[in-house]
Amino acid sequence: MADYQQRNTAPRFEVLVFHTRTGNVLAELDYSALSFDEQLNAGGTATITCPLDAATGRDTWDDRSPAYVLRGIISGPWRFSLAIVWGNTVAWAGPLVSPVPALSGVELKCSTLWALFGRRRLMTYAAVDPASLSATVSFTGRSLAGIARGIVEHATAEYGRELPLDYLPVTVDGDHERTYHGYDYKPVDEALRQLSEVIDGPDIDFRPVLVRTATGEQIRWQVRIGQPELGDPAAPLIWDQGAGLVDMSFDVDGSRMCSYVAVPGDGQENAKTFGTAYSNELVDAGWPALEDANSDHSSSTNRDELDAYAAAHLAAYKRPLVARSATIDPAVYPGLDVWRLGDWGEFHLSDNPFVDGPQRARITGSSYSDGRIKLELTGTLAEV
Repeated sequence: MADYQQRNTAPRFEVLVFHTRTGNVLAELDYSALSFDEQLNAGGTATITCPLDAATGRDTWDDRSPAYVLRGIISGPWRFSLAIVWGNTVAWAGPLVSPVPALSGVELKCSTLWALFGRRRLMTYAAVDPASLSATVSFTGRSLAGIARGIVEHATAEYGRELPLDYLPVTVDGDHERTYHGYDYKPVDEALRQLSEVIDGPDIDFRPVLVRTATGEQIRWQVRIGQPELGDPAAPLIWDQGAGLVDMSFDVDGSRMCSYVAVPGDGQENAKTFGTAYSNELVDAGWPALEDANSDHSSSTNRDELDAYAAAHLAAYKRPLVARSATIDPAVYPGLDVWRLGDWGEFHLSDNPFVDGPQRARITGSSYSDGRIKLELTGTLAEV
């Protein structure tokens, strides 16, 4: 547990460099500035600015000069990853994508593991030709969480695609199925994100952890898959205004509201496959009928699958969205070593004219800069 006595003091992070495929820590970096963000089911980015003498080698680099180590790091996008660590907690980790060296130092731009999965395609690689029938990947008799796990396992099963992953338990068996054709050349991150968007689709989070042993350090990712959601609404974490809660903002958005939604699939003209969903709940209460379309699934020919996407879209947008964000002090409990994406929080405000009572919501995104963390919150939609 971190020391929470130093209130209003920004945490001092440690930046570690590790080999993406093994997780083995190779170096530590000093830095002059850093920021990072992450979204549930969507990944995130980090930017770390380092001076030229910032690198201290470890493991196979322990006898190398700072200049040698730094040159090695910036020459290895994707090969090397960076972890932002606070005590024993990894606040953020992901592959280095774009190093930007300059005369005074280097800016390291990184992305989460979702970006790496965006560079892998859901197909049988032994088939080589994506158009081959043998390139098709199918999952049958599985839960949605089980399909998500199967997608990740498939994407990391062959030589060069291995990653230091640990799977948290899920119920794999169920009555769902998915077929991914090689000719669609679908990115793995897109397949996972689409799976999370259907009704009862699972939350998916790759949570980095630090493993310290007598022989060295390793960064690994816990594969956290919800059934369907991560987090427990019955056990929210508490933030109080004037203590850990620094600020809270609200945004009501009705721009995507709809009472009917169509999801077009594959096909032409009258042979085109559609999924649809509608609700007259607000129309009966006096709202005008509002229609929308979701064109993100145009390659599908499965009407049941398209209907599920339509139902999920309608559930998300039939009422105005209430976006909330909370700015918190990461050095005050509950801090970085306590909450995770998907957790529920309860935010106690004092004399606020816009709300009545504590605000309860899920943490679905976070970002860090200038000693503060901003939590993106999702909760009950606006009552009408």
